[in-house]
Amino acid sequence: MRNSNLFKKFFYLYLLIIFIALPAQALKIAIVDSSKILQEYPAAQKMLQDLAKAEADLNKKIADKKALIEQAKTAKKTETEIQMLAEQMRLEIEPEARKLEDDTNKRSDQIEANIKIAIETVAKEGKYDAVMIKEAVLYGGVDVSDEVLKKLK
Repeated sequence: MRNSNLFKKFFYLYLLIIFIALPAQALKIAIVDSSKILQEYPAAQKMLQDLAKAEADLNKKIADKKALIEQAKTAKKTETEIQMLAEQMRLEIEPEARKLEDDTNKRSDQIEANIKIAIETVAKEGKYDAVMIKEAVLYGGVDVSDEVLKKLK
């Protein structure tokens, strides 16, 4: 309880210092439409297309392996043989799924880094004090989404 009150006091003191330190003029705020950026950024679209294709390929492999297991059941194979087929399927599919996830995460991180760099560049060039995501702003701000897209392309 005491830590909570102490935290509140420091938090309010911090806010007071920020407001005192702020210049009398208004802040220059920019906003970025994240959904527009992702829809129009070619690298993001390519990643989504590649991901959809890789997922479709993986799903086809899974369906093919399941069909083999069903064929084994229909052919009255032993439970051990069916379990071996299922284990073989798991051993083949899991690494591919993990690799797909890792590749997607790496590409996603790179796209996010590129977007961040573009936003920072636009903010510096436009002398904006802050750049916020459009979805988080109820009112105001200059939309710089198109400028960010130009930097990305």
